[in-house]
Amino acid sequence: MKNFKLLLLSFGVLLALSSCKKSSSTPSTTGTITVTIDGSTQTFNFGAAAHVDNTSGFNSLSIIGVQSATSSNSLIIGVNSTTPIAAGTYTGASSQTDMSYTQSTGAIYQFDGGNSASNATVVIKSISSTTVQGTFSGTLELINGSGAATKTLANGSFNLNIK
Repeated sequence: MKNFKLLLLSFGVLLALSSCKKSSSTPSTTGTITVTIDGSTQTFNFGAAAHVDNTSGFNSLSIIGVQSATSSNSLIIGVNSTTPIAAGTYTGASSQTDMSYTQSTGAIYQFDGGNSASNATVVIKSISSTTVQGTFSGTLELINGSGAATKTLANGSFNLNIK
C-alpha cells in the first residue's frame, strides 16, 4: 500500500511537471490508453504518459491518463519489480502491479491485493528507452465515495511514450 501511495504522489508530480510547459496550456498526448470498464469502452488519452524509474534497486513503470479536458476521470497503473522492467507478465497477486480508477464524482476504485476476489494483471509486450506497449485487466474495489462495489477493467491496452 505504501508503494501505491508513493506511486500516486510521483504521478501527481509528473503530471504537474508535464503540465508546466510554457508552449502549451494543456497536457500533450503521448500515446493511447483504452480499456473496457463494466462493458463500456473508454479512452484515457489526455495527458497520457509513462515513466520508468529505478531508485535504490526498486524499479517501477508508471502509466497515467485522463479521459478528456472536460472529464477528470483518470486511470493509473503501476508495475513494480526488483529487476529492471522488461517484457513479461506482472500480477497483483505477486505484488507487482497496482491500479486505480478515479471518477470525476469522487469515487475511487483501486486494486486491493488483500482481497482474493480482486485481481490485476499487466502484460508488457515491448519496452524500450522511449516507448512501452502492453495490455492490462483487473477488478477494482470502491475505496472512497459512492457507487458500485467493484469496477471490472477488461481488454485494456496502452501504447505510450516514456517521459
